[in-house]
Amino acid sequence: MEERHLQMHKEVKTPASVEEELTEHLINISPDKATSLLCKMCLVAKAKYTCPRCNLLYCSVSCYQSEKHVGCSEAFYKDWVVEELKEMTQKPEDRHKVLDMLNKDLEERAQEDSNEESDDDLASRLTGLDLDQDISTVWGRLTHKEKEDFAKMLQDGRLAKLIEIWTPWWRLKTNNKLVTDPKSNEEEMPNIIADIPDVNMLLKNKQPSSDVRFDLINILFAYSFVTRIHNGCHFECPMDSTQDLFESCTVLQDQLTCSSTGEAIQKGLDCLYKKNKSENSSHEFYLTLLEDVKMLVSGPGTVHSLTFMSSALSDLILLLKTSMTVVKKELKSQEASEDLNSFKSKLFKSEKKLTFLLSWLQRYGMGVHKLLPLIQFELETRQSEFEDMKQVKSMVEANFDVLKSPAEPHMQGNKIVELT
Repeated sequence: MEERHLQMHKEVKTPASVEEELTEHLINISPDKATSLLCKMCLVAKAKYTCPRCNLLYCSVSCYQSEKHVGCSEAFYKDWVVEELKEMTQKPEDRHKVLDMLNKDLEERAQEDSNEESDDDLASRLTGLDLDQDISTVWGRLTHKEKEDFAKMLQDGRLAKLIEIWTPWWRLKTNNKLVTDPKSNEEEMPNIIADIPDVNMLLKNKQPSSDVRFDLINILFAYSFVTRIHNGCHFECPMDSTQDLFESCTVLQDQLTCSSTGEAIQKGLDCLYKKNKSENSSHEFYLTLLEDVKMLVSGPGTVHSLTFMSSALSDLILLLKTSMTVVKKELKSQEASEDLNSFKSKLFKSEKKLTFLLSWLQRYGMGVHKLLPLIQFELETRQSEFEDMKQVKSMVEANFDVLKSPAEPHMQGNKIVELT
């Protein structure tokens, strides 16, 4: 279940989706021109598309991918494969697994094909190459056959199976016990920051707003999102992770406040809808994030505690501190840019906000548990909406032939329009 939810957010493309993306990569030509021009590859069928790179005319994706057109088609696959590899291989060991698998697959293929000259060992061509610094360089060291095999392994999901899907620490059985076994190999929850300041000292004996608890819900939602999309490796690229945090959390990004549980969750969802509007983000993934928020608020064991919330806030504070260190180093090594200084200011304000919330949590945090029924209500409501949406979608798909009306081919930007 965990693997399915993560893959739905950053889903490996299937052969069909790759072909669809390739089709959008081409440019359609006018019907009048198509009737008088043949495909420059097969010289049989009428041309339907124009390559945006070289302006040659084609009739199909297969002709676009032909040996005669390898320069443009390989450029497309290079961009796609390198991007997918970057998304999939957050950890250095994952990158080595991918390359080992590719090498093994090529060796098996060479043994089966005795008529073709055996390719030189992939490992020798990658000697001295820093796989952790420049993944795109790997592409240049591969032969044409290796590039084809790599794309196939990416399409059929073999590479995805190599990546170990991270299980959030708040979902581990060991961490959900009030007394844990120190010999356990399961990942421990983040350490809670020591010497947490007294909230009354921060407020100078003023009473904090009761809406603070709703801000916490919004932040926990963003925390779950960031840790999941980075597969638990959010500290490996702290700047990217922090940017994802800001983009998914209005409380930190815009220093806004929330006035209810529903608003806190809706603002989080709105940020993700906006952030992922060009991706196939799954509603099931969003429901998983809501379940995460509920578990983080509830804490370990059957008795509600502040442990998970304190650990999550401490983890975020450490992430921002790590990013601040990177920013300060960059500011020293280059001319101070307006964007970098703005990011530094946002880091400073957000760290102060999180430190205050952690301090507030120690004195008033037990009241957050009263929000659990409201979080459950939001979860069930959105689950129901999701099920209704799936039913409507199924009905539309089942009656698609009846619902669709005939339309003349027309231009749609750079998308393909089939000619009749």
